[in-house]
Amino acid sequence: MLEIPTSNFKIISPKILKWSIEQVSLYKKIISFVDRIDSFKSPRVQLEQYSFPSDMIAFILIMASDDITGQNVVDLGCGTGKFTLPLQKFFSNRILGVDIDPIAINTLRKLGKQENLIIDLLITSVEFLEPNNWRKKYHTTLMNPPFGTKRRKIDFVFLKQALRYSQTVISIHKSNPKSWNLINSLGSQHGKKVKILATVTYPLFPSFPFHTKKRHLINVDIIRIK
Repeated sequence: MLEIPTSNFKIISPKILKWSIEQVSLYKKIISFVDRIDSFKSPRVQLEQYSFPSDMIAFILIMASDDITGQNVVDLGCGTGKFTLPLQKFFSNRILGVDIDPIAINTLRKLGKQENLIIDLLITSVEFLEPNNWRKKYHTTLMNPPFGTKRRKIDFVFLKQALRYSQTVISIHKSNPKSWNLINSLGSQHGKKVKILATVTYPLFPSFPFHTKKRHLINVDIIRIK
């Protein structure tokens, strides 16, 4: 078993985490692939359009691999496809990317064609989703919802929609006890168990004029509701 090579994020928990040679090899392949995916060219602050480092994305995907490998997966708030594209390339059977931003969706569509990846795309606000027939089509939702800093509790709007049809939800949220209690309660209401797969810290670099710090460290939980 091998140590996980990280450079742009730090694993806070679990304290001891070892991967197989195959997992580390896949991790490196995903990083190389994600590095080729465009970020938001003109990010919209109201949509909280931030991107994770490529090695952190690879880490999240491998931590979620039991729930995405060979499955049909929805990426809610897919943006330019930093999760969507590697999901399709390395793990999943069928992918649906959902986002409100047509520019981001168009970027994802072009990148998917360049990589010969078949991805279903839907442009809509998450509040207006009516996924009544998705339960039979999609097993897992993997998503990086807005943290709710610009629109309070929008992350829970995403969670509630995902829980309407998903057997499993993998979601990334700011690490704090209040959010954890609310997520745990929401999972229980749907008869599901909630687990923190890992807690990591990563640097957010300036992307908007109001960002005055050169680097802001953020702790997030990678949560599975199953």
